[in-house]
Formats: sequence, structure tokens, C-alpha cells
Amino acid sequence: MGISPGNCILHRTTFCSHPSRQDSVLVRFNTTTSLFEKMSDYSKKMMNHIGGAGVMSCLSLARELGVVDVLMEAKQPLTSQQVADKLNLRERYVREILGSLSVGEVISVDDTSTKFHVPEDHKQTLVAVSVFSRLIPQFGMRYNNVKACAQQRNPGGMVYSESPEMFDILKEILVTVKKDMVDTDILPAIPQIAQRLESGIKVAEFGCATGVIINTLASRFKTSTFLGSDVANEPLEEARADANSRGIQNITYSTDNIDTISDKYNESFDWILTRDVIHDLTYPQQALNQIYRCLKPEGIFSLIDVGIEGGIAGNIGNATSMFYYSGSTFMCIPESFRQPDAAALGATWGAPLAREMVAKAGFTIINESTSRTDEKEVHFVCQK
Repeated sequence: MGISPGNCILHRTTFCSHPSRQDSVLVRFNTTTSLFEKMSDYSKKMMNHIGGAGVMSCLSLARELGVVDVLMEAKQPLTSQQVADKLNLRERYVREILGSLSVGEVISVDDTSTKFHVPEDHKQTLVAVSVFSRLIPQFGMRYNNVKACAQQRNPGGMVYSESPEMFDILKEILVTVKKDMVDTDILPAIPQIAQRLESGIKVAEFGCATGVIINTLASRFKTSTFLGSDVANEPLEEARADANSRGIQNITYSTDNIDTISDKYNESFDWILTRDVIHDLTYPQQALNQIYRCLKPEGIFSLIDVGIEGGIAGNIGNATSMFYYSGSTFMCIPESFRQPDAAALGATWGAPLAREMVAKAGFTIINESTSRTDEKEVHFVCQK
């Protein structure tokens, strides 16, 4: 496998009691250390990217297998055998997964390399990152299709539903990582909206998926009426089932295409929301025009989306931006690039273009706020 930082760590921990072999081990140690020290900063950075991708794949596996939950709940450090026994897993796999997470500093290990734990002050971050890590295997599953989409001779896009777990992962991100966003990112950004909701207004969320946001609002503000709309049937059925199980009666659902919203909704709504939807659309400007049409005069449109500033050059080395450019390659561009003339904005479309497009639709931005859980997610509060 050649020389790598991983090899260096192995040689540093090698110990031999036989005098004739100690010199050999020492030579190998010194040679490897010298090579490592001579690696350029660029080489080290590349190795960190490779190592990080592997660690995140193992973190996703650890979450799916229940390893993360066991470590989070443990009152004291556990051995790989103890973790395996709790989950009826093969210890050898568990040990290697824990090894990856330990050398990647995702979890902690003792000096004997046998007992593993999660420090209390790391737990909240670990939960959030482990949810996002589930996307990494999805990139792999979509890899060949995306490779095909990138070639001129083939159709340019694929829908999220071609990856069965995608909606479940996106839902878990909302439920686990952004569970409080209605109170931290949405309502506080719009003056008097909570008061208006209490009085009773008409609200729609287009691209609501599994309904996490719209169902939360509907359950809380019972004098207002809500519409949850998504072009995909499967997540919409889940949204409907969730509302039924919670006894929410002031919400309806539809499968309207946001590019061509029904004329029956002309000037119908006081407030319309979209979250991480516009950049995924084939014809986003057309969708913004449709949203404008469906709002009452002076109605509010909450455009909650990735709002990167500074372009590529202004985001060099930013880890969040790295994730968005990569995720956009495997998810957002394929989702939107289903027609030859698609805008194919991608998640990295940028705040300046977002502002330009909402203005072109006729909106005035009255407020902008950044999410408390994502430095690149912006709530553009737009008024008709």
C-alpha cells in the first residue's frame, strides 16, 4: 500500500525485545518518519481528505449498526467485545470500525487501545455529524449514475427517489440536527408572523417532503390553515401519516409541481415557505414567479436555502462549503438537470444569485438571517 500517515503510526508503535531486530525496527521508524516529515503540506492535506472520507463512511456504518447509540448511552468506556455483544455483531468488524473512529478522533480510546468512549462535550456534535455521514454511502450508490449523467451522450439527471434512503436521511437531518429550526431560524426572522398565525392565516410549503416543518407549524397554530405540497408521492404519504397520527386537522396535501402551481391558488396564501428546494428545480425562476402569483398582496415568502457568499475563491478550505460542493455534485445537480435547458443551479448557487432571482420575480427582501445550525443556510424573507 506504500508509505502513508497510517504506516507511520504503525511503525511508531512497533516494539521488539530482540536486540538484533531492534536496529531494523529503528531504521524503519527513522526512514518512515523522515519521509513523513518531507511530505508537502499539499500531500498531507490530500491524505487527510482520503482519511476523512473513510472515517465518515465508518461513522455512517456505526450509526446504522447502532454502535453510535451504544457509545452515547454508555456510562463508562466499552471494549469492542462489549459493544459487539450488546448489538449481536461480529466483534472483529466492530473493533475495526471503532479503530477508524478513534484514529480519526471521532471517539476516544484509552492508552491500551481497547476501551472506547465519547466525551460528554462531544456528544451533541457527534449525533449531528453522524446523521450527515449517512449521505456519504449514498454518494457511492449514485456514483455510476452521476458519472453517466455528466456525459453529453446521456440524459443529464436523476431524481432523489432513485436512492431509496435519501428522503429518510433528509428527514433525519431535520428531525435530529435542525429539530428546533421553526423556533430558531424561521419564526424569529419574520416580524409578527407568530401573532398572525395565532389569528389565522393561510400557509403553504412547496417541496415539503415528509412534512417535518409544515406539520410542526400546523400542530402549533390551529386557527391557521396549511398546505403541504411535494411532487414526490412517497414522502408526502409519510407527511400525511404523521399528521393523522398526531390528530392534525388543519392541513391538506397536494402533489403540485412548483413550476406550474394550479391557478386555483392565485393570491391564496399569506405565507409560503420553501427549504432547500429552489436550487434543486429544473426551472427555478419559473417557480419563483409561480410563488409570487400565489401570494396575497404583501404576502411573505420564506426562501430558506443554501446561501454561500464569495464564490469558489472565497470558500477555499471551508469544510461546510466542501460538503455542499460535493453533495451538490451527487444530489442537487442530478435532481435538477432533467431537461437540456435546466438551470441546474446546485446547492452552491450562492446568495447573490438568490437575491437577483427573487427580485426578478418581483419580491423585496425585508430580512436575511443565517441558520444557527448551518453557517451557509440563509433565510431570505421576501415580501410581495
